[in-house]
Amino acid sequence: MGDPPGHGVRGVATRLLDHAPAGWAALLEQDPNASPAQRAEVVETFAEVVPGHAARFIVVEEAGALIGGAALTIERRAGLAWIHAMPHLLPGAPLAADPKRRAAVDPAVAAAIGGLQRELGAVGGEWVLYRPEGPELSDAATPVSGETLWSATAVVELAAGIEAAREHMGRRMRQYVRNESRGLTFAEEPEALETVHALHQRMARQWTAHRPLPLELSRRLLERGAARLYTLRSERRLLCGCLFLDHPRERFAWWSGIHHEARGRHVFHLLLWLSVERAAEEGVRRVNLGGSAGRASLTSFKEALGAREVRVPVRWLDAAHGSWTARAVAGLQAWRRRGRPRGERA
Repeated sequence: MGDPPGHGVRGVATRLLDHAPAGWAALLEQDPNASPAQRAEVVETFAEVVPGHAARFIVVEEAGALIGGAALTIERRAGLAWIHAMPHLLPGAPLAADPKRRAAVDPAVAAAIGGLQRELGAVGGEWVLYRPEGPELSDAATPVSGETLWSATAVVELAAGIEAAREHMGRRMRQYVRNESRGLTFAEEPEALETVHALHQRMARQWTAHRPLPLELSRRLLERGAARLYTLRSERRLLCGCLFLDHPRERFAWWSGIHHEARGRHVFHLLLWLSVERAAEEGVRRVNLGGSAGRASLTSFKEALGAREVRVPVRWLDAAHGSWTARAVAGLQAWRRRGRPRGERA
């Protein structure tokens, strides 16, 4: 599967593949902004498990050599299409093997996504332009029809080591972590997936319009080494757990489950910090603790863990190139999602 080369970017050709190209893993190793969500295993597992999703990889080449690209899924329902880069607001900014080639890679990827919009008559979708080490990509996204809104995520930097990260923690949080850890056991425990997922589902019933991710998706990611599950237990029970997407560049806290008896004790703070310590021991460069959906309490506790806020532009794709039916469906979706946080205007 391919698309017309070049897309107007001089000297550069793009192709659209339904599988990761040779060199994709190396591309993630080379780009300092790479996210574990962009691993081929993550994209392909989505396509295998989530109904209607198909994996796609935009490949950017120069003189036949891979210089960059982007991962996404195309969702099809009732003859209509949505473009997700990536699904569930996972990071999807273009990857570049060399920072000097970003000026060629970024517009090539944007032009390819814009071309997909026109080709599919897409209803909508999203493009999450997360780049913790810069530069921001919002201006380069303009070939993609839609609106750019801004959100934020919390990132703990580990390149300078765990002691440097600990210095950024709040004083009270340091005391809490030191005292609360007594009598609790932290572990990597993939066999606890079903228990943690059940706790997550119980919590999700209280959240408006939230659909928990399929258990099988996380199971396969664990089996393929693309995810890690960390837990915290007392002598009596499992108190909480968190599934992280995993890559040497970054570990990303994706979803969690907390026992109702543990919520008042703030043990999840401890679980996250111990997960950060484990990442540092294993040489991971940063831990992405995720966004806070505008909740000040979540933002505060992540800051207390020493995380810095990273602004993330999200390009929300529209149905400008879609049929009358696609535009009608897009309008209905917008009406149903009114009031939900989608980001702020710049």
